[in-house]
Amino acid sequence: MTDTVQAVVLGTIRYGDSSLIAACFTKQHGLQSYILKGVLTARRNRKLSKSFFEPLTFIEFQAKKNKENRLGYLQEVGVLHAYTTIPFDLRKKALLFFLAEVIHQVVKEEEQPNLPLFEYLEKTMLWLDQHDTIGLFHLKTMLDLTEYMGFSPNLSNSFGPYFDLETGCLTTSKPKINYIDGQLKELWVEVLGTKFEDMAKVKITKKEKFALIEFAISYFKLHLQQFRPPKSTEILNELFKVS
Repeated sequence: MTDTVQAVVLGTIRYGDSSLIAACFTKQHGLQSYILKGVLTARRNRKLSKSFFEPLTFIEFQAKKNKENRLGYLQEVGVLHAYTTIPFDLRKKALLFFLAEVIHQVVKEEEQPNLPLFEYLEKTMLWLDQHDTIGLFHLKTMLDLTEYMGFSPNLSNSFGPYFDLETGCLTTSKPKINYIDGQLKELWVEVLGTKFEDMAKVKITKKEKFALIEFAISYFKLHLQQFRPPKSTEILNELFKVS
């Protein structure tokens, strides 16, 4: 029996000469992969366009749940939310490529539905499409993801001058390695406690922002097995150096 499936696209890889395999995080079934047969051919197919599968695009289609790591086939897809600014803003597109890599690794084990996470991603990407102040968007999103995956930073020891990346806690004892202190620790805590709509109020230099992104990547590596730094990190940093 087929279901109406809502999904966010995480990435595609080429399959043969004319097809793609798309990795999607679905609202109904968790992480699933689908073959897009012939989507790269010259003959245009309005029901199945490559443009529907840009990173973090929300789509809707009819499909069964793929079991035992099998691939499903998609023949007709609709865009659930048509972005109005992201396709024309290089900064926003770069953020989506970066975050799609992060999210794909985060949800690799999510073979069951995670409705709160899906709804968070949907709300967050629509926010990005509607706002121009985006300098800390990727950092805030990464740190928010930890709440849905069970390794959210523990800030209960508010007097701790160090944030231990390995334990995920503020502490008064200086760790030997993998920690944040000083002004960067203060900014780390501030970003964690600030809503998206208030992120523009956080006073931070580009150097500090890049440092916090590296700390966030280190934090994910310490708490997620086989997590690899996104390939688009360097491109993203270069883009934001001049923006």
